Amino acid sequence: MGFYLGGPVELYAWDVPSGDGGRGGVTDDRVKAIRDVHNALREAEGGTRGVVRRVGLSPVGFAKYVELGHVGEAWRDGTTGAVTWRDM
Repeated sequence: MGFYLGGPVELYAWDVPSGDGGRGGVTDDRVKAIRDVHNALREAEGGTRGVVRRVGLSPVGFAKYVELGHVGEAWRDGTTGAVTWRDM
């Protein structure tokens, strides 16, 4: 995990896969990650799912993220278009 003077950096990775490759990103703001998933799902086809995961930087020096747990998942209803969120 990455560290700064105040302690470990909390990072959140989010993904909304789709047929065109989807959307995703990493941020240090949990609320922004959830909002980004919501916005991506509003533009996606019904039935599409998205997830937010808590991640950290690899402790062995590789430029990759290590998954530390799921924050939640969301999906777009195929009939109504509503986006539903479930905390994990």
